[in-house]
Amino acid sequence: MYQLLVVAIALIAQTAYGQNCDSQNNGALCLTGQCCSNAGFCGTTAEYCLTSQRCQAQCINDGPPPPPQGPKPQSIDTSKLFKPPDNTFATKQLVGYFSNWAQYRGLDPSVPSCDKNQSFLPENINPFLYTHLNYAFVFMTNNNSIVPHEYDDLDLSMHFNKWVKGLNPSITTSFSVGGWTMNDGPSKFTGNIDYSTFFSQMASTSGSRSTFIQSCIKWARDLGFDGIDIDWEYVGDPTRGGTSADTENFTSLVKEMRDAARAEAASSGKNELLITVAAPADPDKFNLIQVGGLRLSVTRLTGIILMTYDFYGNWDPRMDSQAPIADTLQKGWSFTSAIDLYLNAGVPGSKINAGIPLYGRIWTIDDPSCTSPGCTGTAGISGRCTAESGFLAYFEIKEIIDALDSQNMLSTALNFASQDGYFLVFDDQWVGYDDENSFQAKVDIINNKGIRGGMLWAVDLDTADFSLTKKLLEYYQSCPKDGDWPATSANSEAEILCSSDSAFPQETQTRMCNEDLTWGVVDNSACNPVRPVSLAAQKCVEGQ
Repeated sequence: MYQLLVVAIALIAQTAYGQNCDSQNNGALCLTGQCCSNAGFCGTTAEYCLTSQRCQAQCINDGPPPPPQGPKPQSIDTSKLFKPPDNTFATKQLVGYFSNWAQYRGLDPSVPSCDKNQSFLPENINPFLYTHLNYAFVFMTNNNSIVPHEYDDLDLSMHFNKWVKGLNPSITTSFSVGGWTMNDGPSKFTGNIDYSTFFSQMASTSGSRSTFIQSCIKWARDLGFDGIDIDWEYVGDPTRGGTSADTENFTSLVKEMRDAARAEAASSGKNELLITVAAPADPDKFNLIQVGGLRLSVTRLTGIILMTYDFYGNWDPRMDSQAPIADTLQKGWSFTSAIDLYLNAGVPGSKINAGIPLYGRIWTIDDPSCTSPGCTGTAGISGRCTAESGFLAYFEIKEIIDALDSQNMLSTALNFASQDGYFLVFDDQWVGYDDENSFQAKVDIINNKGIRGGMLWAVDLDTADFSLTKKLLEYYQSCPKDGDWPATSANSEAEILCSSDSAFPQETQTRMCNEDLTWGVVDNSACNPVRPVSLAAQKCVEGQ
């Protein structure tokens, strides 16, 4: 057998290196006599042509490919991983997205400021900090099947699930198909292939939907995921490959996927796969979904994950927190308004996770004398490691904060705008982002509106010790909203006005949220008068 393979390979024409093929490249084939490797390149040697080496097309069959093994694990002392208190997720969930391109940080020689220690792999995730983790992103070809976007998505996915579930068996994982890049037209990140119409094309017929659904189910089961997350950006948007038929077709897709997942679970004996969608926070994009179709889809979805960030960025000259707490420069563009948009459309709060960013958007200031939110600027600097103009990961922002603090410059640079967010002004740069106070405000909103929880984009953008995520989880430990009493952090006192029928409605009453997240007794002594008592006679004073 081995000799026949050697002869067969020797007869293949000379290698043409660099030609791209198959799933990575819209199903393109190699020249006659060449094979398409697992990485999507054409060649003639064993690593290109043998099925045992995961050749994709025009292959020589020498047996099945080996099961994915994943990259070599890093050395992590799991005993030192932070674990939040047991009651942290008693009333709320937290979804974290892992971006599969974070593995490349520090490996690009054109970004010398970032070293290989900045590479982020599954072993860098602390799986105790989340209830759900989503692997982002894989793509779909024009034959409606799931394909890797990064060359090692198969291996990395298996490694991801092995790591997070091995440490935290209660965690739930999904893979996310789509994303901004897939829906954004041809670019260097897509090999100059235009994937933007693929979602619309897939959803347009029952046959193509069935192919996609079965491919999703197989991908999830083969790689150990518990669910499927659809990130179609955006349903019905004609500027991003969408059509007017998308809304109805999307509703059909969700229904048929739920039916197929239920049938697969019944036949396999496994738990039914979760089905979630990443949904727009922009009111204009929301209107494309159409409320009736959304309500119908929600009944079949496990949950809706709101992308409540990127309201502002350097595509707009106006500088602001990219994810304001409440409306600032534009009506309807905020964390609060986006949640209300879905609740008012009839989406149950129990199915909504609201996104919270672990990154900021940065501008170069136009006028040094105008640095308040609403002033103008152009695209700001690139991050030391993320290397994208106008974008800074939280760990990069924290490095700048620490540098300013070491030079006693932080007090004049750091600002927090109530109901908006943080902004940092340094040199000629202006960055809007989330930090402790805005996280607290957003958790309060999550609690008071009764939604399922939050979502972080992305887990690999926090500091190495997940300092901001840990702070978020401190706020997660709270007593739930109870009538007029707002959700309140553990060991904190809530305060509201006295009832309107009390003697002093302008005064306040208080109530303690206990450490075990139970409510204490209401102290409303300030709401009603206390009649003066004669201490000597132990009776009411005459006339009072």
